[in-house]
Amino acid sequence: MESIIKKEIAKGMGLTLIKTEKFKSNLISINIQRMLDKNEAAKNSLLPQVLASGCEKYPSMKELSDRLDDLYGAALAADTSKRGERQLISFKVLNTNDKYIDEKIFGDIIELLNDLITKPLVIDGGFKKEYVEIEKENLKNKVLSIINDKRAYAHKRCIEIMCEGEKFSIPSAGTIEEIDAITPESLYEHYKKIIKDSRIDIIVEGDFDCEEIENTIKSHFSIERGDIQPVVREEFTKEVKEVKRVDEAMDITQGKLVMGFRANTDYKDAKKYYALVTGVGVLGGGPHSKLFNNVREKESLCYYIFANVDKYKSIMMISSGIEVQNREKTERLIMENLDAVRNGEITELELVNTKKSLINGLRSSCDGLGGMSEFVFSQELGRTDYTVEEIIDYVENITVEDIVEAMKDIQEDTVYFLTNEK
Repeated sequence: MESIIKKEIAKGMGLTLIKTEKFKSNLISINIQRMLDKNEAAKNSLLPQVLASGCEKYPSMKELSDRLDDLYGAALAADTSKRGERQLISFKVLNTNDKYIDEKIFGDIIELLNDLITKPLVIDGGFKKEYVEIEKENLKNKVLSIINDKRAYAHKRCIEIMCEGEKFSIPSAGTIEEIDAITPESLYEHYKKIIKDSRIDIIVEGDFDCEEIENTIKSHFSIERGDIQPVVREEFTKEVKEVKRVDEAMDITQGKLVMGFRANTDYKDAKKYYALVTGVGVLGGGPHSKLFNNVREKESLCYYIFANVDKYKSIMMISSGIEVQNREKTERLIMENLDAVRNGEITELELVNTKKSLINGLRSSCDGLGGMSEFVFSQELGRTDYTVEEIIDYVENITVEDIVEAMKDIQEDTVYFLTNEK
């Protein structure tokens, strides 16, 4: 059983300690929160990779790698991700627990993270040009690779069209033009700003003495803080006046149909939110779902089909890969199956299998090291404080009537089709 302690240790800086005896390793996660902003998304995506390339004390990847090896093979990861309308800059270190080695290394791990994040390698007023240029190319390749993944590209385009003018439509990696415009100097100036004014959350998961870990972090991990920029909650309701329909042509063999819906549900209303999640699971959450069985299996209309919900933005997306000539029939059947769920036409087997899938997924996601860190941080992002067992209890007690109530506010917003027809 985990013991979870949360506290503020500095201005705009939170510390969460998740004590568990399940693992022989500790995981330290540092998350820097930013609101999605077109003017800085590319810089935020580039920044963790540049910082993880070297710092004052370990100016090269080799020296940094050697230091990690010295710390009993500690593993470092740096990345950015998108959560609702927020962009997260994350650093994680996985290291062997002090109990299983001959020396205490936790303080050294924290010191290394502090060196990477607060004492970067700066040359002539900017980050090292070589590192910046390498990571710019890597980031541009990542942006270009989305075009080659037609499923991901269609999903991205539907969101851009559906949420035009909203922060949710901003791609977290930025655009090629925005990446090209970044210089070592402009990236360093951006870094100096966000390191002072961003919300920072430090999460430690493993088996340790909580007081000792807190004192170690306070003494080693120091950042000068300024006025912290507020992290504003997303607008999650919208009245759809007219459904947008967009077709785009590309040289493809398989059409991609993506349908976007406004779910208009507040995730802080746990009973309604998890009823929505369960309803979407019944609709398109896996092999037990209506869309899989009625559209893919019975009618053989698609190669894949699924539905999911963005928790923070309250948007439901339905994606499928189809033959171009099957577009109208597939779209009609999707809406018929959605209406069936909204009308409560749900079998006992569909409900039971969906609940089992959701509960098993929730439990298994928290079984590995890092699972609870992710779960607890998602609660922090949503400013909620549910436990895994509380959520499971909500899911177990959901009725068909609850699903009907939760899904009645779903409104079709955008239909996007990637086709090979000019």
